[in-house]
Amino acid sequence: MSLRTWSIRIASTAAVLAIGVASAIPAAQAGNSIQLAAGQNLESVTIEDSTGMLNEQRLRDALEELDFNEPTDVAVYARNGEYSDDINTKTLEFAKSSHPEWISAKPEDYGDYWADGLFIITLSIEGRGDGQIGTYFGEDRKVSESAMESIHEAGYDDFNLSRWTDGVIAVADQAAVIMNRPWYEHPALWIAGGSAGVVGAIVGGAVMHTRSKRRETFAEELRQGGLHLTNVTMDLDETELAARTLPATSQHAIELEQRFAKFMTKYRACFEAQQALESSGKKERSGYEGVRFAKEFRESAQSLDLTDDAIIAASALYTRSASWKDAWHAQTKPLEDDLAEIRELLQDVEPELTGSAAALASYREVATEQLRELSVQLEEESITVDQALDSLSALRAELTEKLDIFAQAQIEVYAESAEEKADMQSELKKSRYESRTNQNSVGTILDVLNPSSMYWRVGSYHHGYTAGVSAVTASREAASSSGGISSGYSGGGSFSGAGGSSRF
Repeated sequence: MSLRTWSIRIASTAAVLAIGVASAIPAAQAGNSIQLAAGQNLESVTIEDSTGMLNEQRLRDALEELDFNEPTDVAVYARNGEYSDDINTKTLEFAKSSHPEWISAKPEDYGDYWADGLFIITLSIEGRGDGQIGTYFGEDRKVSESAMESIHEAGYDDFNLSRWTDGVIAVADQAAVIMNRPWYEHPALWIAGGSAGVVGAIVGGAVMHTRSKRRETFAEELRQGGLHLTNVTMDLDETELAARTLPATSQHAIELEQRFAKFMTKYRACFEAQQALESSGKKERSGYEGVRFAKEFRESAQSLDLTDDAIIAASALYTRSASWKDAWHAQTKPLEDDLAEIRELLQDVEPELTGSAAALASYREVATEQLRELSVQLEEESITVDQALDSLSALRAELTEKLDIFAQAQIEVYAESAEEKADMQSELKKSRYESRTNQNSVGTILDVLNPSSMYWRVGSYHHGYTAGVSAVTASREAASSSGGISSGYSGGGSFSGAGGSSRF
């Protein structure tokens, strides 16, 4: 079974899927328009060069090596321009006349935005080393103004030296890093546009680095997935026995039993996936798809590992076996740890947050006592296991609510504009919702049965806030050294697609 013939989907019992061949790319446009088949990390690349200044083959090769964070259609539009040109409007006019597919066709957009998944680079050459650069984005690819400035600046050095192709490559390279960037990636993996004469080496080195990084990621995901799968194998008999003891009268137990019904299908699929990954070659291990499959294998094996832990713990609780106290402690420990971490979270807060910090500290004391009382009630059997789990779930939800409130207070204090608030909220949201794939997750019953987004861990919150502060700081630093972005479309009517231009 080859690496390309499978893909694991945790939510589906049919965990091994065939990978289809991508649909054919439309034929090239007439004239100077060339539409190229994209690499595995691109949907398509379209080059429209009326200047004759771009080395289209070299540009194509470089773009196909870039790794965008999400599938993206890339369009490059090069034109001869004048100093007085509004290239935002010129780009929109060109799109309407030559590439209407660049404009969103969704009925609810009324033609007012760029198409989803689209990234346009417009190069307007006014003379040797002079001109304008514009970048435009589908609504699902748009970036902040400060990020756009960073993207443009990546090409300035090359453009000033009339190295037009290198400049476009550098702009695309920076955009590939920034657009839809995952929270865990550094704000700038590398800075494009070094000394004159070395940009080609920078791009080549970046490509080699990307491939090497992918192979490292592939190997680590395969290793981690293998460890999870080994754990599942060792616990398989115990898991099967535990599943048989789950009571049919308990809602939580019923849901776990239903998950076990799909358990073996996913278990076998994981073994097939592991074999395919282990037999893959260097080329597959270096590619985007190979890394994606390795991550899916790890996530699927991890899900099985967490599920069997939850089933075994549930059996101990419902049957009141000798290990039931340990099983219950495993359920409460994440919340206990989070309540303890609140104390550290509240250290050295800004004076403006004193009231919000006091409220969160007060909640910590109350919740700690409620959690202790809950354990006492379960031991005395004055409440059922289901009631205990429901109460624990309510405490976790309350913590998430309190962190939401504290987050808004912190954002109000630190952010100085609506854009900065949006950047911080985005990072905090990522920290909350992406925690579901955290490799350090534990297999509590509630974690397995409920989406982890329902429970915001304090550690994840702190990471998200720190990332938000870093993003805002980087934006401020970029803005302080920036020449600014010109946005808007003169004469474009109601069109308000994301993007803008700047001079070099």
